Amino acid sequence: MTIAIGTFIEVNEFWRFQNFFVGETRRWDGKNWVFSGFGYSGSTTDLQGGNVDAQLVWPVNDLTLGLCREAVDERWIVEVKTVWLNPDSLVEKTEFMNDVFMAVGFDHDTERISLRLSSPMDAISVDVPRRRLTEKLVGAMPSTGEILLL
Repeated sequence: MTIAIGTFIEVNEFWRFQNFFVGETRRWDGKNWVFSGFGYSGSTTDLQGGNVDAQLVWPVNDLTLGLCREAVDERWIVEVKTVWLNPDSLVEKTEFMNDVFMAVGFDHDTERISLRLSSPMDAISVDVPRRRLTEKLVGAMPSTGEILLL
């Protein structure tokens, strides 16, 4: 039996990547997903369900090193969607798994960089960590006055 699995990742509800249509932008779930040559380790959890983690892996270069560093510093939220594909056409059949993570660290050597992902839930307050407003997330921001979140 042949199976095919594809992975979609959405970073901060802004960047969207897929890893199985090389060099193509793929339309799925009403959104465009550009190709990125990444690997996904899948999520693992302990028996109590409190320790959920996974890894995304890319070839190491200045771009991926900088992105991983910023992802960890800014606590980026990463949604990973794993789908079953038709093995002959690679057309998406059904969604298999959907996980939400936070970037918590990275490791690298001379060939690859691994972005460590963990559950974004705070086990004490059962809350997703608060995000900082940055120009990348919201555009130009005032340098004086008050910012009010409604």
